[in-house]
Amino acid sequence: MRTRSGAALLLMAFCFLILGLVTLRWQLVSLLIPLALTIYLAFLLHRPPVLDVRLTRSLDSERIQEGDVVEISLLLENQGEALDYIEVFDGAPPGAVVVEGRDRFPLNLGRGQSAKIRYKLRFDRRGNFSFGELLLRWSSPAQMVVREQRLSAETRIVVLPRFQDLRRCDLKPSTLKVQAGNISSSSIGPGKEFFCLREYVSGDELRKINWKATARRDRMIVNDYESERSGDVVIVLDARTSMSNVAQRQKMADLEVDAAASLMSYFLRRRDRVGVLVLGDAMDVVPLGYGKRHFYRAMDRLLAVQPGNLRQANFLGAVMERYFPTSSLVIALTPLEDKRFVSSLVSLGSKGHDVFVLSLDTFLLEQTEDRAVQEVAELMHRLRRQDMLAGLGRHCRAVDWDPRVPLFKYLMEGRASGVRRR
Repeated sequence: MRTRSGAALLLMAFCFLILGLVTLRWQLVSLLIPLALTIYLAFLLHRPPVLDVRLTRSLDSERIQEGDVVEISLLLENQGEALDYIEVFDGAPPGAVVVEGRDRFPLNLGRGQSAKIRYKLRFDRRGNFSFGELLLRWSSPAQMVVREQRLSAETRIVVLPRFQDLRRCDLKPSTLKVQAGNISSSSIGPGKEFFCLREYVSGDELRKINWKATARRDRMIVNDYESERSGDVVIVLDARTSMSNVAQRQKMADLEVDAAASLMSYFLRRRDRVGVLVLGDAMDVVPLGYGKRHFYRAMDRLLAVQPGNLRQANFLGAVMERYFPTSSLVIALTPLEDKRFVSSLVSLGSKGHDVFVLSLDTFLLEQTEDRAVQEVAELMHRLRRQDMLAGLGRHCRAVDWDPRVPLFKYLMEGRASGVRRR
């Protein structure tokens, strides 16, 4: 591979040759001699080596959260000729910030030698990231000849959003299933909360025997506990908006994704089944499931969420009937800009779903330079939202979500007053 310096010398030599032939002056033609000697010696003394380097890239963690730092280790093994001086350029993902070391560095590798390089990156935004090809570049001292080798090592990293602590919200489905979970019910069964004492019957486990009560009453007494069951939770993420500013649209989607991820993590830790319904430019459905594998499967869908254009969503009821049971708790994260979507939420509440709406106020994301116009627009916006939330509150629980306020405070206000057994 020729460089700019080599091309410049060749162009200069060509120009001297043409001028000498046109003007018939041998002095100009004689200037070709030093240029030709420079080019010849550059190729003769510094023959380009054959690059045969193997790459192994590893990360100390393949899943991190926003703002965390990950260490990248590069192992380069030279299986070809000795390399006196090469430059290494690692293809770090766009958006990553180098916080320690560097992803571009010089290196010397003898034949059969290996080198290990480490540096650290910080990821400030959620998403799935892939590392690009690593570029090795050898160049002669005169920069006349360059030889490159591109090495690929498929490496991916998942950056999860920051999870909010929702343990104090105590939000739970109003209808419970027979599957074991962390929600105490009023029925007797396996659990941790004490319910009552009763006489021992054949088949009771020995660990349930209350020895103090047995000694006091002179007969076998056992403890009964409140059964702990689980419920179904559906998180509806409405990423559609009429805002035209790209940065504001993306910020709205990021806030909803962060809240959905926190809610999903909270309910899955309580051993509830969780499903996700994403509304953007296209609809994406994650059926109900539980466990760590289901968490990462749903997180992959959430990390891919992008803001969509505002379209009428009159199909929400049909999708809910198709994929999710009527007894599920529906948590909707939406700016409530689609009137058809509001009607669908009302219809879900009337059909038996326990609906809880977290309405993100997108006006807080928009800014207007004119102060007077800003105040009037804010007043009209507040009145419209209060009227919409009041009408929606007759059929389901709805709160005005300010992203500057911790999420658990809104969930404490909207938690269910009681639990129905099923």
